Amino acid sequence: MKILKNPPLYKKVAGAILDKIQKRAFNSPTLPSEESLSELLGTSKHTIREALAELSSLSYISRRHGHGNVILNSVVNTNFRIDANMNFLKILKQAGYKTSTEFTNLHLESAIFPNCPEEDYYVYDEIVKADDKTASLHNIYIPVRLFPSDFNLNMELDKDLFDFLATYGVYSLHSIVEFIPEIVNDTTADLFSIEPNTPINTWEEYIHDQEDRLICITKIRFNPNIFKLKMVRKDFKIS
Repeated sequence: MKILKNPPLYKKVAGAILDKIQKRAFNSPTLPSEESLSELLGTSKHTIREALAELSSLSYISRRHGHGNVILNSVVNTNFRIDANMNFLKILKQAGYKTSTEFTNLHLESAIFPNCPEEDYYVYDEIVKADDKTASLHNIYIPVRLFPSDFNLNMELDKDLFDFLATYGVYSLHSIVEFIPEIVNDTTADLFSIEPNTPINTWEEYIHDQEDRLICITKIRFNPNIFKLKMVRKDFKIS
């Protein structure tokens, strides 16, 4: 799945509406009418309806007949939210942090992961910063088989994982994430400015392409003083 550089208009409009919700621009528990939103944002009512459907699917609003589009502040105010589709930098920005990333150099390593064949990987670390603090550490393993034989191991990394893979015609489709608690070692504790032996949240993410081939494994460690991970569940049914 190729990364969309220019998202559809309705997604941009949905983002604009959400931004106004987060800035408390609407003095009501419900959104203005579709017609009012259309005039406010200078777009068609059809696009507004698509944008509202997007916000509803993400649980930011509840679309109830006779009640209008109700703003779900419990969800809007949930920072560090983990959903099926997420972006760490966006999460941190929504929480008010200034973000940046740092990359280590590529190196070659043989690694064995659960349920995966042993093979050689190009390995590098991505450090995600929130203001001047390390928010998360990403250990990234990409199979050597995905790259041409004359691949330059000394290349300088200046892009995130998915853009890096796309450069070589490799596109992610889905990933399987396993959550694993961990006690940090001295190196990670120093990076996060926390005490050694502190328990932290981590995950291992196994990323696959459209042919269901494993194309990347990422081990992510979260700074507990910054990432307080939450998930929004929806669609509870009454039995």
